[in-house]
Amino acid sequence: MSITFDAATILHRIAAATTREFSYQNRIPGDPLYGAIISPEHWLDESGHVGTTRAIVRWGYIALAQGTSTTPSFVALLERLEIAVDYLLRVQRPSGLIDLRNTNYESGPDTAFALQLICAFIERARSTPELASIVSRLTLFAQRATAGVMDSGFHTPNHRWVIVGALALAQAVLPDHPNTTPTINQYLAEGLDIDADGAYLERSIGVYDAVTARSLLFYIENTADSAVTMPILRALERNLDFDLHLLHADGTAETGLSVRQDYGQRKVPAPLIANYLNAGLLLGRQDFIDAAAFLYERTDETDFEWLLYVLLKHGSSVTANPMIPADYANAYPTNQLWRYRHNALSASVFGGRTRLLHLVYRSAELVALKITQAYFRVGLFIADTLEMSTTDVLLVSSGKQKPALPAYHLPMGRPVSPETFEATKVDREQKWIPPAESVLKITPFEGGFDLHYRTLDGLDDVIAQISFDFPPGGLWETEDTVVTCAPGSVIFLKRGWGRMRYGTDVIEIAPGACAHLARDMRHSEASGDLVRVLLTFRTPVDHRFAIRTYDLLERLPAKTTVDIDR
Repeated sequence: MSITFDAATILHRIAAATTREFSYQNRIPGDPLYGAIISPEHWLDESGHVGTTRAIVRWGYIALAQGTSTTPSFVALLERLEIAVDYLLRVQRPSGLIDLRNTNYESGPDTAFALQLICAFIERARSTPELASIVSRLTLFAQRATAGVMDSGFHTPNHRWVIVGALALAQAVLPDHPNTTPTINQYLAEGLDIDADGAYLERSIGVYDAVTARSLLFYIENTADSAVTMPILRALERNLDFDLHLLHADGTAETGLSVRQDYGQRKVPAPLIANYLNAGLLLGRQDFIDAAAFLYERTDETDFEWLLYVLLKHGSSVTANPMIPADYANAYPTNQLWRYRHNALSASVFGGRTRLLHLVYRSAELVALKITQAYFRVGLFIADTLEMSTTDVLLVSSGKQKPALPAYHLPMGRPVSPETFEATKVDREQKWIPPAESVLKITPFEGGFDLHYRTLDGLDDVIAQISFDFPPGGLWETEDTVVTCAPGSVIFLKRGWGRMRYGTDVIEIAPGACAHLARDMRHSEASGDLVRVLLTFRTPVDHRFAIRTYDLLERLPAKTTVDIDR
């Protein structure tokens, strides 16, 4: 069923949050922070894009929609805007820069975030007489900020593109602006930090991919030279394609690759909505527009000023069919990632890390599958290579992730002082132990996966385990038992099948194995507050097992079996 993105509807969602935002504004005349948004988290004023600047722009769009209204509420809104803008001008440093209170002071990147918001709003509001005073003072702030950002520097990879986007937009929108082109070209000369799979360096679908896309779109839309902008637009398109295949059926994101704060989070990446819509309209990609609608329907976020900006720029409304790709098996070799999706089931297989598999089926989730041997601190299964196809993936772990292990140090036959003991390790001869080389094959099959774990090298009679980590809140069931699981619980599946139930949504494992009862096996990673199910072994190991997903109301309970010939 199609939906229509409508600017009025988006504005209504933004306006619904204003009462809460109003309560955070300092309303004490004479106070140094008069007009500021005060963070309820740490009780500090925030001038930038996480505080006062964002509020100014959000309230400004509401005022812009009301136009020539003279109602008391409109007058009160203008008064709030006036004192917020006055605060912003007061706290702007002589350099033109502002602070992010909890970490970055006199910060070019954080000023650039604010500059993007302000310049985008100026672009929409500069012809509205009722907002002339607001726009004039915001323009003064933006002119000073532009000069400061040009000479500011950055911290993280995405900051470069935030600065580029802000300077390109400022040059297009502000009167009497400095020439930002030389600074923009210095940043662009570094080249985009995008790899062959379409992932940026921070691999942050939940936060910074959206920041980078929005910023590059500002540059593209405000630069006339298509020979320069087209490669950037195509790179941005590749990243949005990549992110499109990191979405689960409920619209939440696979963040297992991220090296930023969104790692491990299961959230709908709402910041990407405006970018999918904007890029879709620019590129003629209906699937991007449909993805924007799909994500919009599944988030309760209200920070939609960028989505509103895109709609106002392109004519206020866009029609879409909310959907995302639902059936694929994609290999991303640069990032050692295999992504699988079939209807409600989606899964990620990772190389280069201890989390081998992450699986989502509706409300049920397997947070991590891990394999460990208690073996000289190098028994964790970490795939050095992934052999990926549309039909299966083979993970190979060499067991050689650390130098000089597995081995024992031999005596040197000369004095070794306590102070030099550690330094002598590199000079000692070693008695080498066979590494814990092993493989894991994962094959999609009937609503889940067949898996085959085999050890290829290493000593015999070493204890090992396969662990399945689930979020708390489920019911664990076997043929004759159903139990509630407290956070941190550990369950040994000795034989047969067991399943974790979240409502009617099930993830089932079979068959069990129990060669030992080492609950916290040495060198294994702790499960924290998750619920851990263990299969345990002694090497050598050659174990075929299955993971299945289904709805209890759509399938009669039955023992999962594994085809040993697969």
